[in-house]
Amino acid sequence: MSGFSPSTAPTSLSSSDQSQPSSTFRFTNPQDLFKLIDTTSGDFLIITNVTPRDFADLDEQREVRGRGFRWRRYYADSQILLVAIPTHAHEMLHCILYEKFRENVPTRENTWCTKAATTFRAGRDRGEGDSTGGPIPERRGHDKWPTLVIEAGVSESLAQLRLDMEWWFAASNHDVKIVLLAKLDSSQRMITLEKWVEEPAAARSGATTTRRSAALRPILQQTITIHRNEATSPISYNVTRGALVLEFRLLFLRSPGSGEGDIIISVSDLQWYAEFVWD
Repeated sequence: MSGFSPSTAPTSLSSSDQSQPSSTFRFTNPQDLFKLIDTTSGDFLIITNVTPRDFADLDEQREVRGRGFRWRRYYADSQILLVAIPTHAHEMLHCILYEKFRENVPTRENTWCTKAATTFRAGRDRGEGDSTGGPIPERRGHDKWPTLVIEAGVSESLAQLRLDMEWWFAASNHDVKIVLLAKLDSSQRMITLEKWVEEPAAARSGATTTRRSAALRPILQQTITIHRNEATSPISYNVTRGALVLEFRLLFLRSPGSGEGDIIISVSDLQWYAEFVWD
């Protein structure tokens, strides 16, 4: 298929990553990488041995090609490039969820800015989310980090998605406030949604108040599973652990005003969402 050869997943990504070895390849040249992206059946690739110069060349050539895929993450020090490929299931996993969120955003004009797959920079590293956005005017502008990020995965493991989540909080210096992970497991006929936020880390004995308040760590605040039941007619979708709740104050960086409140994506909306993912 190309000049690439599969390799084992690099330990610098995650010692617990369950990505299949066939999704990990050693970089040879841009032409082979683009061919691999065009012909792979999955939605996620790990490319190793990509130098900063290689990445700059790839980024320029991707623009000439009209994008068509995302640089999920580029780690300059470890020379690892993660590529997200917009298959139908991948796009439905984040697009429909983001649309349901937008439907519930206060209708007042100019309150929210969709940033989609904008490239964000943290030193020499790069990251592009699947769906992102933030409040206006606080997060308007190409250099402003979103408050909400949604990352989707089909062939990408949940372990790797959690590393993506950690990157967003750390790289943004905690400007990102909520990360939603959407993982499709086709074999189990299940979608897993994880909502991550940050909370102060438990202080060790003797830590100062200043250091205590500055230390934040990701917290899994909500997990929702949606199971596809093909034994019913019509096919049904069973949602566990209720509606998805997104705090207004984290999204908009202020307390809700009159007629405003937390964004709630109901069980029926989640069932509708799952139906689109499987279409």
